[in-house]
Amino acid sequence: MSQELVHADPVELAALTPAGMPRLFELAVQKGGVEALERLMALQERMLDRQASHDFAAALAAFQSACPPIKKTSTAKVITKGGSNYTYTYAELDEIARTVRPFLHQHGLSYTWDSELSQDAGMLTVTCTLEHAHGHKKTATFKAPTEAVSQAMSPQQRHASALTYGRRQTLIAVLGLTTCDPDTDAAPSMESTAPVTPAQVAILEALIDKRPDGSRALLLDYLGEKFGAKTLEELPAIHFAWLKGDLEKKIARDAK
Repeated sequence: MSQELVHADPVELAALTPAGMPRLFELAVQKGGVEALERLMALQERMLDRQASHDFAAALAAFQSACPPIKKTSTAKVITKGGSNYTYTYAELDEIARTVRPFLHQHGLSYTWDSELSQDAGMLTVTCTLEHAHGHKKTATFKAPTEAVSQAMSPQQRHASALTYGRRQTLIAVLGLTTCDPDTDAAPSMESTAPVTPAQVAILEALIDKRPDGSRALLLDYLGEKFGAKTLEELPAIHFAWLKGDLEKKIARDAK
């Protein structure tokens, strides 16, 4: 296709829209037959993809502007291996869905989940796909071990627990949401000192098990000195991402 077609007049450019398909075929015949048609259709597809991406970004921005923060209205109590216990607040998946649904529909957005269980590693991979009415998509993925969630649960319960957690995390991530504590008299520093969740502990445990013998003791000594955490359960949640990434890097290095 010649450059004159790329720099076509407004009437020709209008043919690159779905409504202009008949005109597109006519232009192809005039400019060079089947080869020109293929190039025109490829150009049209790129333009439509670009427009769909723009529409998706605009819709997501509008959704995020309109959607309120998700309140953490549920409380979980965790008993550590040492016998102590702590509680933390979180937003239930149903609460998140109930809050975001009307704003998503208003801006032409919808989401679906897929999951895959790796039998060998006992890891559940959950993927959330956010799609706009014009076709553009965005995904977020979360992996969690099912075997380490709680040995007191049945295999089905462990799978369901990991699935719910993965769905909650991926939905929050793909929508770019924030969660907040309900309006109480709690100290404002509570969020920064809240410990890791049981699911996060399970992820760290699975990673530590992949490291050489003796690594666990060294890690706990380090966490105790740096954060005052005698166990993984006492690690402040704000440091979870750092520790997870550090363990993954060391596992990759050990494999070399």
